[in-house]
Amino acid sequence: MRLCRAQFCQEAECEKTIAHVEARLGVRLGESTAGGRFRVEAVYCLGMCGSAPGAMLDGVLYGGVTPEVADSLIDSLIGRRAGCS
Repeated sequence: MRLCRAQFCQEAECEKTIAHVEARLGVRLGESTAGGRFRVEAVYCLGMCGSAPGAMLDGVLYGGVTPEVADSLIDSLIGRRAGCS
């Protein structure tokens, strides 16, 4: 999961979402979860300034990513990956 930290995203409180994702997954920026299921990275512009804060998950861009939206994205990805097992 790539989380934008550019100016517009900072103004849209991206740090709250980043802290939430780190706590939820038990990792810090730049780290991967056990088994490598998730990696959390900071990026400095995803081009989503009009709908900040932005994030990218599995190559798909998302805007308006609050902690609650991040949870939904993570849950959705977990569900998709569980279906592949």
